[in-house]
Amino acid sequence: MEELTTRISYEKSTLLAHFDETLPKKLIQPAKRNDQDEPDVGIKSYTFKDYHFSGSYQGFLFKSCKFVHCTFEDVWGFFLYFKKCEFTDCEFKNSRFSHGQFGWTELSFYNCKFRNVQIDEGDMDNTIFEKCDFHKFELAEDLFNVHFVSCEFEASMFRSFRYYPPGTEIEEDTKDVTFDSCRIMDCYFNTVDLRNTSIIDSTLYFSVFQDCTLNDETIEIRDIEIRPVYASMDFQTILKSDLNNPEILKAYFNIHAFDYKEKIAQISSQTDYKKIFISYSFKDRAFAAALDDTLRNFGIKTFLWEKDAPGGQYLEDIMTKNVWEHEILLFIASEHSLKSKACQFELSTARQKQEELWKNIFFPIHIDPYLFEVKQNQIRPIEKSPEYWNNIQELKRVNSLDFSQAAKLYLKDRKSFDKFILDKIVKQIQST
Repeated sequence: MEELTTRISYEKSTLLAHFDETLPKKLIQPAKRNDQDEPDVGIKSYTFKDYHFSGSYQGFLFKSCKFVHCTFEDVWGFFLYFKKCEFTDCEFKNSRFSHGQFGWTELSFYNCKFRNVQIDEGDMDNTIFEKCDFHKFELAEDLFNVHFVSCEFEASMFRSFRYYPPGTEIEEDTKDVTFDSCRIMDCYFNTVDLRNTSIIDSTLYFSVFQDCTLNDETIEIRDIEIRPVYASMDFQTILKSDLNNPEILKAYFNIHAFDYKEKIAQISSQTDYKKIFISYSFKDRAFAAALDDTLRNFGIKTFLWEKDAPGGQYLEDIMTKNVWEHEILLFIASEHSLKSKACQFELSTARQKQEELWKNIFFPIHIDPYLFEVKQNQIRPIEKSPEYWNNIQELKRVNSLDFSQAAKLYLKDRKSFDKFILDKIVKQIQST
């Protein structure tokens, strides 16, 4: 984090071992780096038929390829990208695909099967699944314009759908996710904002919505008879949602009382935990780790570099992406962090985000007085002085909290430290 280094590149010779003699080796070529988000090595415009993929694929790109009756079994895909590819009658099983940021795009899956498959830590966009079957499938991608048509899901989990609020510039009439004529059984929607999602003419047998947000456009019935399907919502979903259609409430959730939300509000309250990006110097890592552990114990989702940063990417890309994805930047101000190029990069990125959103995202705390003692003429390198000074002024404008004693307290009295974090950070964040 202190030094900005280049992304790991994977050698072509290592990847050759994954392909048998039926595949012409000349197809595997260094990618033309027109896009910094693409891996260095890949295959373009090739049709795979009856091919079996297995093992670890890291930093590899399939572009404009077709896969017919192929099997992906026991695959560990780390920065394994698919762009403009078609899959027909393929099977994916016992596999995980991770860190596909901006790499799963313009795909089509027809009559494919997914068994014990996890897709996480990345993005998927402009993709369609038609007549596909999913069992124990976990999808934790950021999804944009992804459609499931006549698909079946069982014992599967969905997380991290991206919600675009009113006024966001996106393609007209685009939905985050569409489930059209699907059968969704024993599935779990966790902390998902479904206000830009459509569940059309689909069944939701024994499926659960936990800490989600729905509205009257989320579930639509057009061409089928409404039948009881026994889905359920937890209290947080009920309180966060604006779901008022009595037919949908009765048929899907067995809710008959029109004032159900008011009744739930009498016995529970809405909790809105925000995602926090922790910016700190590695020289303050012990305190940052203790703070992170306490916040996670209180149920707050955090990003701490040493725990959560993926490998194989430009460090600036990782920092930019996560600053934009987390609602709050909790900056641990110290002499070390204010002199860190990486920390200053995170502050500059957060300040840019703040200016575009017209919304404060900074939550500074200081563990020594350097934030208030440093002068602009002391900042190095000199060419960065105006930028870094603006970052420092912004931290002081927001009112940094004094955590100098807390930085010592966690070593002596963890219980008191946890209570301090609860009072000074958790409760304040909840109240905003």
